[in-house]
Amino acid sequence: MNILQAVRDPKLFAPWFQNVSWSRWLVFFKSLFALPLEDGEREIFEQHTGRSLSPAVPVGEAWVVVGRRSGKSLIAAFVAVYLATFRDYENFLAKGEVGTVMLLAANKRQARTLMRYINGFLDSIPILKSMIVRQTRESIELKNRIVIEIHVSNFRSVRGYTIVTAICDEIAFWRSDESANPDEEILNGIRPGLVTIPGSLLLCISSPHARRGALWEAYSRYFRKDESGILVWRGATR
Repeated sequence: MNILQAVRDPKLFAPWFQNVSWSRWLVFFKSLFALPLEDGEREIFEQHTGRSLSPAVPVGEAWVVVGRRSGKSLIAAFVAVYLATFRDYENFLAKGEVGTVMLLAANKRQARTLMRYINGFLDSIPILKSMIVRQTRESIELKNRIVIEIHVSNFRSVRGYTIVTAICDEIAFWRSDESANPDEEILNGIRPGLVTIPGSLLLCISSPHARRGALWEAYSRYFRKDESGILVWRGATR
């Protein structure tokens, strides 16, 4: 089941996305997973990416630069749940190994916003709730050897994991006393953990802030670039 089928299924995620205000996010889902765009959707895609060509294959890295209260945390949580529950990673995990859906924010308190949305999805959908093996305030272990968990945005603590999805929430506002470039060093720690999992995703999602840091660098390099395998999606709150 692809992400659009999941989002439209009344027994799954449709109750969250029935309102027309989510229509542009549905185009984002199509762009992220290389699903065909319809005529009206292509204009939305071009408006938010500056590109004329939509991705031909699912992207492994996406940067979403949108205004506050645009629903981006709910969207990030939904993508995390979809990839944690609707993908089979068994063939890519060694015996005893688990795949991690890593939730990162400026601090654990902010990351718990994502976790609350994730808990809302899982607890409200019986077939997904049945996948839960163990649940704590900061982690959810699933029957398919996937663990969704909160991590501190520290370049040392993110190393050594097999990562199927990494959600970097409000990355433009990450700070650290340990490094001049904390966001870039954290991303450098995350990316090797994604390499061994086909279809893994690094999703960085944030309100815009300053013209510096990893978010600004990605926007400057990849926005309006048809040939790029990295998707940059820009929009206002509305």
